[in-house]
Order: sequence, then C-alpha cells, then structure tokens
Amino acid sequence: MKKNEFDFSIPNRQSYVAILMILFKTINVLFRQLLPIVVVILVGGSKSKTSYILYFIIGVAVISMAYSLINFFKTYFIVQDAELILHTGVFNRKKMAIPFNKIQTINFEQNIIHRFFSVLRIKVDTAGSEKNEFEFHALQSDKANALRDLVMKEKRTPVITEEFDTQQIGESSAFTPIMSLSTADLLKVGITENHLKSGALIFLFFFWIYQNLHDVGVDVDEYSEEIPDVDVGMLFIVFIISVFIIVSVIISMIRTVVRDYDLQFLRSARGFKVISGLFTKKEVSAMDVKIQQMAWSDNLLKRMIGFKNLSLHQASSAELSSKQNIHIPGCRMHHITEVVRSLFGKVDFDHFEMHKIDIRFFIRFSLIICILILMMGTLAYYINHTDKIVYVIIAGLYFIGHRYLSYRKKTFGHNEELVFIKGGIFGDKAEILPIFKIQAIELNQTPYQTRHQLCSITLFTASGRTQIPYISHHFARHLTDLFLSKVEMDRRKWM
Repeated sequence: MKKNEFDFSIPNRQSYVAILMILFKTINVLFRQLLPIVVVILVGGSKSKTSYILYFIIGVAVISMAYSLINFFKTYFIVQDAELILHTGVFNRKKMAIPFNKIQTINFEQNIIHRFFSVLRIKVDTAGSEKNEFEFHALQSDKANALRDLVMKEKRTPVITEEFDTQQIGESSAFTPIMSLSTADLLKVGITENHLKSGALIFLFFFWIYQNLHDVGVDVDEYSEEIPDVDVGMLFIVFIISVFIIVSVIISMIRTVVRDYDLQFLRSARGFKVISGLFTKKEVSAMDVKIQQMAWSDNLLKRMIGFKNLSLHQASSAELSSKQNIHIPGCRMHHITEVVRSLFGKVDFDHFEMHKIDIRFFIRFSLIICILILMMGTLAYYINHTDKIVYVIIAGLYFIGHRYLSYRKKTFGHNEELVFIKGGIFGDKAEILPIFKIQAIELNQTPYQTRHQLCSITLFTASGRTQIPYISHHFARHLTDLFLSKVEMDRRKWM
C-alpha cells in the first residue's frame, strides 16, 4: 500500500496486533507478580495462604486486561488542521489535540514480534511534556511512516527519533559512517564497563527475593538456622568474591552485546544517527540544532584500550531527556574530534584558558569527613566496637581521596563560542556546551562560601544543567554578565 493512500482525516485505529501486545504485557506483569508466590511454594510455603493471593492477582490481571482491550476499541486518532487528535478513554472519554509544531520527536520501535507482523510501536513526545503524550502499541509500518512523513512535511525543522528495522524503511537523506563496533570491539566495551552496576543488579535481585519471601510469610532466617555451621576461611571468601566479579563482568558483556550489537554511528548534513540493538533494532537521530551539549569520558580500563564514551545531549522534557540523548560507547579520540568539528567547527582545546576551582572545595569536605570519623570512632569505642573503627577510617580516607581527585581534575574555560569543562575521578570527563544555547545562569552561595567570597555557578540548557563549584564570586559574576550578553546578541536558533 502506498503511503499517500492513507486517509488520516478519518478515524484510524492501531493494528489488531496491538491486542496481542496488550495480552503479552498483561501476562508479563502477571508472571512478575506470581514469581514470589511460586518461589514460596517451592520452598514449602503455606499453599492455603498463597492461594488467596493467587486468586486476587489473577482477578486484578483479568480486570486490567479486559479494561485494556475495551480501551483498544475506544482509541483512535485523526489528523485535522495540522493537528494530531487522539480520542481515548473507556468511562471518561478524552480528546487530545497535538499541533505538529509542538511535536519534538516521533519514536518508532520494532522488536521481534513487531517485525514478524510488520508493525511499529509509535510514541510522540511534545515540547514541555513529562511523558510520551501519544502512544500506540502497534501500527502498520506503512501507516506509521506515512504519519511521520506528514508531520515532517508540516514542521519547519523536523526532528525525528526512531526505533525500527532499518531494512524495511528507506532513508530520505544520505548518511556517512563515523564509526562502527565489531564483535571484538563489543567484547572490549563490555569488559571496560562499570561492573559495579552489574554487581548491584545481582545484589538487588537476591534482596528482592528475600523481601518478597518475607512479605508472604516465609521466615528465611528460620531456614538459615538449619544450615550447619561451616568454618569460612579466607580462601572461601576469595572464591566468593572472584565468582561475584566474574558474574558481574559476564552480565556487563551480555548487556553491552544486547544494547550495542551492530552499532553504527552515522553523520548526515544536518545531524547524527545511531543504529544498534540485538533483539530490538534501535535507531536514534538528532539534528544539530537540537543538540545542546556534548560530553565524553573514560575510566581506567577504557583508557588502557583507548576507548571513550560519547554523549550528545538533546533538548527534551525533563523525564525524557536521558532517553532522547545519544550515547556511543567505544569511541576513539579521532571520532570525538570529528563530531566536534561537525558541530562547532575546528576547535583548538589547547588555546582555552583553563581555570581551577578553589581548594576549599576539598578542604571543607575533608574537615567534615574527619569530624564524622572522630564522632563515629568515639561512639564505637563507648559501645565496645573498637574493631569497627578501622573500617570507619578506611571509608573516610576513601571519600577524602575521592574528593581530592575530583578537585585536582576539575577545570573550566571558554572562548568566544564554547564553554569547556573538564573533570572526573578515576577517569577523565570533558564537556562542551555552546554559549548561545545557555537558557539561564544561577549563582548559589552557602554560608561557608559567602564568608570566603566563593559561589557555585550553574548553567542551564534545554537538555539539563552543568555546575562549576567553588569559584570566586567576582569571577562568577563576570562570567554571568559575559555569557548572558552573548546569548542576548546571538540570533541563532538554540533548538
């Protein structure tokens, strides 16, 4: 069916495949709710107690599923007078009109089920909204693309973000590759990821099981008392820690492969595009005018390999900003230089006059930590837990060292066009934001900073905020006047 054969002036419903999606979503929720009960039954929980909970959950799920199915037949959209009009609701009918010029992004998603039925999940994000204002579980691919093209045609500056199978949908503009990740690169990226996050997921999983067992009346502590005492030696502890680290690394690598499989970072005349994903092919596009700032960072492992993580922050609502940003792992420095040149022209970072933050940023924090160590150490002494004092000291020294590294690496500078901020802790981080895209500047002073003629300056853009802490109040006022005057005189569009 041709795209121009669709008539959006009459009510259009989503595909009947959406019913399958709704049922799948309901079953998924039901499974997650039933999982603790299944675990309880397996470990010998009371079946009479769990049966009532089981019936209650099934009843709620059936009612929710019936409501969703009725809502499916009650929901439709039409296009009228350059507006996308959505009708929805079961008991209380709701009509939502979205002007085309208010639409910021149109998101398409196509997982394996979507591909099989040739449908797309569609989401519409508008300026100032805190969520997707318009969403369908499944819309025919041709119809979804026709709707997208209609919106793009009416908008002066189209900005589209999509997730779909790129083999099915043609490209309207030429893209040149900046970089791609091979299988070997993916494995390297996975090895250099933040494994503490994966370890936290493991911990939260077991804590979730423990908490749910308690909620349904299973005394886990009673079962643990039946386990015979075992002499836990240092070798066993080392073994457990090693297994925990190995599992964390494996989880990080799996997450990386699923998220960044076949990653391609592309450049067009007006923006960038990233294509990635194993099970769900995801494509995110961003026009240059919508990119508010860019940042790149590494850690100790990434620095050894020469990798950096690149982020392009787009203008969006507060809740969706992180989802609309472009994140590219495994970049080399020449890739970042190419992106900088595309966005801001040739930039010589060596010619930026960089300024350090005040050393009181470190001194004040260290004094507070030392006072806390003294207080906790005294408390441990009086309650006869002197053996815990060493752990308090180690933790305090860690936080002091962490703050010192942050102080040493935090620098900032600017030229006529850009603000350049460097920092990091164990790795390095750099951030660039165009001065003309600054929307507001805020100066904050604590009583301590006021006594020492210091303040922290916060730069607000449409994609978030960036703070420079502990600088001279006089210099901060100078920067504020300079940046705001440049913003007022600049006539370029910030978005």
